[in-house]
Amino acid sequence: TGQIIELGAVKYKNGEIIDKYESLVYAKDIPKYIQEVTNITPLMLEDAPILKVVLEEFKLFLGNDVFVAHNIKFDYSFVSESFEKYDLGKLQNRSLCTIDLARRTIDAKRYGLDFLKELLHIDIENQHRAYSDALSTSYILKESLSSLDEDIVTTEDLIDYSKSDNLIHKNKN
Repeated sequence: TGQIIELGAVKYKNGEIIDKYESLVYAKDIPKYIQEVTNITPLMLEDAPILKVVLEEFKLFLGNDVFVAHNIKFDYSFVSESFEKYDLGKLQNRSLCTIDLARRTIDAKRYGLDFLKELLHIDIENQHRAYSDALSTSYILKESLSSLDEDIVTTEDLIDYSKSDNLIHKNKN
């Protein structure tokens, strides 16, 4: 397993971003291909806080909010395992995957983050960086929320709907 070298998140409420969290994480080495994808170099991480500190801050930032990510299984388990490793408890927040939600609300050929950003004209700098990916995810969430039926009112309704079999491309054929 890899190590977290950056954590980025936004708090989204009533259609607006109300807060953000962004931090690099100290690491001695970063695999070359990760450096190429993220443009994060070991030099950038020399003075960054250690992972335990970043995780403690992120846990406070997250609180009891819904954990939303574009590939929820990966991000959620990675953060949860990291919390456990540093005795911060298991991640128990409710979760929502924007890939699942997008499949039910956005008509697209593919549902990867880069493809949806292009399709929805989301133009954010610093691709494949934690904060900009979180910001892009919030735009996808906003787009998905604008296409929901009126009977989806609560967070629980939304989470249940995102996991349902009601795929948009099934309806259009």
